[in-house]
Amino acid sequence: MTTPTLLEVQGLVKHFPLKKDVFGRGGGVVRAVDGVSFEVLKGETLGIVGESGCGKSTTARLLMQLLQADQGELIFEGAGVNTRALSLKAFRRQVQMVFQDSYASLNPRLTMEDSIAFAPQVHGLSRELSLARAHDLLARVGLDPKRFAERYPHELSGGQRQRVNIARALALQPRLVILDEAVSALDKSVEAQVLNLLMDLKQAMGLTYVFISHDLNVVRYMCDRVMVMYLGQVVEMGPSEAIFENPRHPYTQALLRSVPSMDPDHRTQTPPLAGDPPNPINPPSGCRFHPRCAQARPECALQVPLLRGDAAAHPVACLLYPASHPT
Repeated sequence: MTTPTLLEVQGLVKHFPLKKDVFGRGGGVVRAVDGVSFEVLKGETLGIVGESGCGKSTTARLLMQLLQADQGELIFEGAGVNTRALSLKAFRRQVQMVFQDSYASLNPRLTMEDSIAFAPQVHGLSRELSLARAHDLLARVGLDPKRFAERYPHELSGGQRQRVNIARALALQPRLVILDEAVSALDKSVEAQVLNLLMDLKQAMGLTYVFISHDLNVVRYMCDRVMVMYLGQVVEMGPSEAIFENPRHPYTQALLRSVPSMDPDHRTQTPPLAGDPPNPINPPSGCRFHPRCAQARPECALQVPLLRGDAAAHPVACLLYPASHPT
């Protein structure tokens, strides 16, 4: 049985223009997201991984409509986002986001109950019902409302604040939650608690997650499918176990080899990937990974590989595989 699609992303592009100096030099654009297309299936956890600067967080903000895309379309359950069929306000009732910085995400002048109750009130719920929902969500994320409802952000630890942010994201009873490095600032013991909380909430509330992280072990634990990004583009996508057991793209292979081993007999002696990512202002021609790829061929500098395949397949954008060759 085919799992229905909740969110479809088509050709998402976001370029950030650069200012010229007083002599007229510079300019150009930073190609943060450059033609990204994928699907998020109902009930799944889709992981997005890649080096810093690959476009993960920009993609998340485009999905949440915190940034306006230069090109591309978001389709939520068959309706175009920010159109007559689905207004931005209606879309945001169903899609919420948890950010990395738990302190900066909260208003320091609002108590925890007011922070969580704010969005339901904006969307028309009475204050009394909004506060009741806030107390219920605090209890769901493991914080006793009697102790934490009237506290301010500075009175909570990082893990407690992130639990409040998760509760706040669930206040509008969304169907899709975007988690942008939501546990990366936490220590490992607290991180494990928050990850288990997220999995329990997903099961209990029928949620769908887009989970962005640089920690591949966490991604493997949390995610059903994984999308690998490099320099603003998707280079590989597939089921989690397929990506981790049989990575196809040379960049994905290098990412997995970079994960530290706990076995002293299998220490990494040489770096799996040399050099820094190319400049996103002027990316390489052809395959953007070819200057750092040990398997690069002459045609890799000339032809742009294509990512082909549906959500159930394991497509890869690499000329080593015939399906990626342009037609």
